[in-house]
Amino acid sequence: MLKFVTFAVKVQLNVHDLNNEAVAGNVTDIRVMEFLDENGKRQEAPAVSGRMLKHWHCEGIRHLIISGEYSTIPLCAGCKAGEPIRPGMINNGNLSQNSGITEEEAVQGCIVCDTHGYLIATPETTAGEGGVSARRSSRVMFSWLMPVMGMEAVSKQVIHNRVSADPKTMMPFNKSYASGIYAFVSALDVDRIGLVELNLGSDNPYAVDDNNGRKDRIKVAIEAYRYLISGQIGASLSHAIPHWDPIEILVCYSEKGPLPFPVSPIYPDYIVKTLGVMPEGTSFLYTGKDSPEGVNKKEKIDEIFRELLNKV
Repeated sequence: MLKFVTFAVKVQLNVHDLNNEAVAGNVTDIRVMEFLDENGKRQEAPAVSGRMLKHWHCEGIRHLIISGEYSTIPLCAGCKAGEPIRPGMINNGNLSQNSGITEEEAVQGCIVCDTHGYLIATPETTAGEGGVSARRSSRVMFSWLMPVMGMEAVSKQVIHNRVSADPKTMMPFNKSYASGIYAFVSALDVDRIGLVELNLGSDNPYAVDDNNGRKDRIKVAIEAYRYLISGQIGASLSHAIPHWDPIEILVCYSEKGPLPFPVSPIYPDYIVKTLGVMPEGTSFLYTGKDSPEGVNKKEKIDEIFRELLNKV
């Protein structure tokens, strides 16, 4: 059975506004990050945070469940509403040492709490006692979406106008849009979905096992990547869906155990280096213009997802 899967994705984005950084008056700026090129020289370019990608993977899970196909998979109240105040706004959102919610209960009650984890830190009490923290590490991990080395990423501010029947109330405002060839990497620790580490050593350390829907949770977590790869990953999707073209996708998966992260597709030799770092027994799936040795090339992205889902 599938235990670990990684994604290395390279895409072309034209006219996107996926990660806004700040609003000053009537100007909205796109997020810009500093990074080093292959010669160690400082560069600046529009980028999209890993938090944004992680949020939209979470949204993909939520929509797949709400749509009905996986309606038997539970979502807690907060995650179901798209407001993951986790785990599940138990006791009206108040978590204390006496509230009684355990990690096992949170995992059983919500796929998002299970796969994306949570951190709740309560403040000190009026008596001066220390607060209580509840934490579950995420089984889903993302890099930033960054421009590919040697490829220029450009941005431009555009003037918009809030249309009104009364010309006096019209308000011009500026927004930035960017274009470029970008890449991100992600990993899904399949084997730890449903797992409660504190239960390791017991007869069954899983709070959710294959008999009560764990496999369906894994399938939903994998399927959510399909929506990220289509471009559903950020801000302004109501009026600025990016002109998105997936250029290359390299998937590594293992049925034995965890895998290293892949080398990022921002580097030109990422496929060779990724194949060189992966352990024996790793399977490689690829779609793109090249035909690299050592990988199973697929003509369609859907073929990659079909193989992954068949391994669950």
